Amino acid sequence: MISNHIKVAFRNFRRQTFFSLVNVTGLGVGLAACWLIGIYVYYERSFDEFLPDADRIFSVTLDFKMGGEEGKTTNTPPPLGPRLAADYPEIEMTARTFNLGNVIVRRTVSGDEPLQYNETAAMAADTSFLKLFAFPIKEGGLSALNKSGSLVLTEQTAEKYFGTKSPIGQALEINGHMYTISGIVKNLPATSSVQFDFLLPMADFRVVENFAWSWIWLQVDTWAKFHKTPTPGTIASLEAKFPDMVKRYAPAAYERVGQDFLKQLEKGDKLDVKLIALKSLHLNAAGFYSRLTTLGDKQQVNIFAIVGGLILLLACVNFMNLSTARSIKRTREVGIRRALGSNKNVLVGQFLTESLLYSVIAMILAAVLTSITLPFFNKLTGLRLEAADLYSLKILPYVILLPLLTGLVCGLYPAFYFSKSKTVDISKMSGTPATGGHVFLRNGLVVFQFSVSIVLMLGAFVVYEQLHFATKVSPGLQRENVLIIENARHLGNASAKETFRQQLSQIPGVVNTTFSSYLPSQGSFGDYYEPEQGDQKHAVVKSLLLSSFMTDLNFVPTLGIEIIAGRNFLSNTVSDSTSVILNEAAVKAMGWENGVGKWMRYPGNRNQRFQVVGVMKNFYNGSVKLAIEPIAIFNESSKSYQTWDSNVAVRLLPGTEKSVIQKVEALWKAAVPEVPVEHDFLDSSFARLYISEGKTSTVLGVFTILALFIGCLGLFALAAFTAEQRTKEIGIRKVLGASVFGLVRLLSGDFLKLVCIAIIVSTPLAWYAVDKWLQNYAYRVHVSWQIFAVAAIIAIVISLVTISFQSIKAALANPVKSLRSE
Repeated sequence: MISNHIKVAFRNFRRQTFFSLVNVTGLGVGLAACWLIGIYVYYERSFDEFLPDADRIFSVTLDFKMGGEEGKTTNTPPPLGPRLAADYPEIEMTARTFNLGNVIVRRTVSGDEPLQYNETAAMAADTSFLKLFAFPIKEGGLSALNKSGSLVLTEQTAEKYFGTKSPIGQALEINGHMYTISGIVKNLPATSSVQFDFLLPMADFRVVENFAWSWIWLQVDTWAKFHKTPTPGTIASLEAKFPDMVKRYAPAAYERVGQDFLKQLEKGDKLDVKLIALKSLHLNAAGFYSRLTTLGDKQQVNIFAIVGGLILLLACVNFMNLSTARSIKRTREVGIRRALGSNKNVLVGQFLTESLLYSVIAMILAAVLTSITLPFFNKLTGLRLEAADLYSLKILPYVILLPLLTGLVCGLYPAFYFSKSKTVDISKMSGTPATGGHVFLRNGLVVFQFSVSIVLMLGAFVVYEQLHFATKVSPGLQRENVLIIENARHLGNASAKETFRQQLSQIPGVVNTTFSSYLPSQGSFGDYYEPEQGDQKHAVVKSLLLSSFMTDLNFVPTLGIEIIAGRNFLSNTVSDSTSVILNEAAVKAMGWENGVGKWMRYPGNRNQRFQVVGVMKNFYNGSVKLAIEPIAIFNESSKSYQTWDSNVAVRLLPGTEKSVIQKVEALWKAAVPEVPVEHDFLDSSFARLYISEGKTSTVLGVFTILALFIGCLGLFALAAFTAEQRTKEIGIRKVLGASVFGLVRLLSGDFLKLVCIAIIVSTPLAWYAVDKWLQNYAYRVHVSWQIFAVAAIIAIVISLVTISFQSIKAALANPVKSLRSE
């Protein structure tokens, strides 16, 4: 029986070659898209599953509100981890990590030039770190970080510096300090939330120990491991106990900097300790302030999954539409089968066999398409998949199941549609066009296809507009043509820095140069400051968290910052050591009516006082997802605080980038030959804040094209079939004097009505979807009616071009041949 079904299926495939190829192509494209998106979704949802104790490991986070600042963060204070381990018996151990930022790693090789690199994946960790995570270790043991001066590398890093020989006992110089290699960890998979190349003992970094008292210095990540896998109830019960711990230990730290923590809590502030399971951290920490570079975007993953499913569904709709449209060609066959005694189950089996055959052939096409498009897909998503990964043991069951389910979904309606009809009904249907509910369903499926395509198109337009706004619109700050030179601290003292700055200024094409601790888009120093009331009548806030830059008088002109009140720094000498420039948001948050001339104190440095000498226009310091934060610029002569980060920003004339970079590299090599030069551009740094949006924009664009392709493929086939069915009618109309234009309008009109209905249906759905997505941004584009009009016009033009080919072909046919064929 099965063999007979397969033979009939192949016979029908050859008999209706055009429609069969349309079905296979549409299904193949849909399956390929679903296959690739499925791999991406699986990858995003598999973070940290390689760790044996992943179910017992949690990230410690903070949900905070301090004055006008609130949010969530994985950044925690140094004393939190030890307190959790000591006070809560459910927790087996805790470990802290401290990101070291950019470090200079150097290996002296006898007789050769030393190997030296700028490295960005170095961190300090507690001695319990390796035991807590249980990363696979190649050499050494879990105690590899117990001794001061020890160093743990990954396999890849060890090979980079030492080749294939074992590096255990060898030495590397990191930022001028010697470390002895005591362990090698196997290469971490890309699905590890914690990524590092170098692990150093936390005890070697006194800055962490110096802040062991502080619940304000949020510079470490804290991890907790339970004795056994906790239930959600256990986590909720434990989190309910944390506020008492915070109230018991945090007030002394806040009092040390002149703040009353308990009173701040009474006024609505909060510092809540929360736990997030390690396996869910990757997709459940969106919007968190974090130093972790592996946090994903759950919304983006969901969008990709939905879009991939919709593309496959569109392909299935195509199959069902064309199958039912061609029903008139199969009615005689079905009638004869029923007359000869075939029961309903046999007929259902026949049509499902055909559907599965189409699906399997389409899956073969999908395999070819995925292999061809895999490099583009890797570039789009940032993955590093190989062809073998498409058929890995974890993916293979889905690869087998996908065409089977698709075949069933595609074939169920046509199968039951035919099999439920009686012999006499089918005989009456033979040779007549389908009507009634069958036509209504087919039209409804066409409307559904184009509705989905239009929604995707509008989504792609809006995401692109928002991405353009985020990366190109920068009021108050000129991002373009600003070269960034990192690791400026290695230049030495102030005199050496000034000499280097003057040398840079002499390069043709250099407009201005500045030194700064941080730069917009790359972070900032954050701490609390207390505004003074002065002679102002309105009360000011008790304290305010300011993000700040320690810089010089060239910072403002180099970055094109606009001073709207007061002045810029006058010099880098002691005369401006007590001066500060605030942005509009800071002045407003302080409670001042006019900021210029007002004073504020910094409790973190013995109540050092600063006078506001200027107010600058608000500019985006980070992503437009977040509201513009209060920002301050301090003169480097104030020595108010110290940071490890130090950068040079150089404004260039447009078109001089290449020549200037060559000269900058030569100057740097002459000044600090032991440190490799690292450079970037400010606009590129801002663009990296929107990698997720860039992916979403590209994916929606690609899948909009696929959706339109599949929809037009089906529409083209339906138009061809309709023209074929109305051959006699067209011939009679031409004989009676109908024009070609009139016939084209007649044949195209019904389909264009369906596209117009799709536009009406999709417009409110698209508006709701994009408006919901834009709510994630504090600053966003306005969705105008022009975007909807453009999408509607594109949909109509594409569908008209698709239909018109068949319509014109039918209208131009010789009516004598049409009538003779009938």
